[in-house]
Amino acid sequence: MAITEEIDDGALQDHPNRTETVYEMLVELLISGELRPGDVIVERKMAERLDASRTPVREALGRLEAERLVYKQPGRGVTVSPFSTEAFVEILNIRQLLEGEAAWLAAGEVPADRLALIRQVQAQLEANPAPTPTDIWEADDLLHGTIAEAAGNALMVDMIRDLRRRTHVFNAFRSPWAFSYQGRDNHRLLDAIERGERNSARDAMWSHIEAVKIALVDRLAGRTRGPNI
Repeated sequence: MAITEEIDDGALQDHPNRTETVYEMLVELLISGELRPGDVIVERKMAERLDASRTPVREALGRLEAERLVYKQPGRGVTVSPFSTEAFVEILNIRQLLEGEAAWLAAGEVPADRLALIRQVQAQLEANPAPTPTDIWEADDLLHGTIAEAAGNALMVDMIRDLRRRTHVFNAFRSPWAFSYQGRDNHRLLDAIERGERNSARDAMWSHIEAVKIALVDRLAGRTRGPNI
């Protein structure tokens, strides 16, 4: 899918929050697979599609470029980046470091009502015989987002969120991908967080992401199904 347009310099300035909204909408287009590697994104057409002016679209695309999800090509505008397996493994390696540390810091810091909510969402997911990728992502984001926030480091929260978005985008790019819910790993992680066992929490998070890397290699070799990440 290529989106083409002529450049229009008459864009109006939107409120800064509009840039964040447009950014989130573009990420959703990537995650859903509506925008795929090699697709060309041109500002005015995308602005019309998202009901925004070109200014927030341009700023949001700049943010995506900094995250290496898109890149500029001379004479072609902004293009959705290819997403290699090597790049995906690099992201998982960084996530392993960041999220392992976040789990260590968050142990004993997550409120009981929040833990109860996460367990409730997980139970609902486990009772669903055919959860969609969106169902799994939402439950997983609740778990990982809560742990990151409880770590008490705003920069770490942002970095983990951005890296998790990239893994979601990777799933869309590598479709079809078979998803499964890693309930046992998540229960082990939650138990360690609840008991305040920092080393166990870090080890559980580390093992979870390591299992994802192994599953990816197995899937590419045609040996197994890929877990949610």
